[in-house]
Amino acid sequence: MANDLNEPTSPEEVEHAELNKAFREVFALAAGKRVLFWMLEQCAIYEDAFAGELTNATNYTLGRQSAGRRLIGKLDEIDPRMYPQLLKDVANIRDIDRAAAKSLAQKQEPEDDDL
Repeated sequence: MANDLNEPTSPEEVEHAELNKAFREVFALAAGKRVLFWMLEQCAIYEDAFAGELTNATNYTLGRQSAGRRLIGKLDEIDPRMYPQLLKDVANIRDIDRAAAKSLAQKQEPEDDDL
């Protein structure tokens, strides 16, 4: 139980507070958001789990998705706006990546004068 100053008093509360702090620090970085989203993709959050008659494959995907839902749940526990913000920020990061790739491709194209 925390004291009147809302400071953690037990080892579990300290660990919980430090983990939440670490999530906020990771979430504050574009690189951290990129990693969090990659982790969710690895958990098959955005995939259909059903694999027809292959029940083992379906169950495996459901297990992966369960881990992803726990990660989303942790983000929601810290701040209910974190996961929606992650989705928006990752979309922006991908837009920037596409623009950078396009710019790089244009720089690498041979000019007509070089032919």
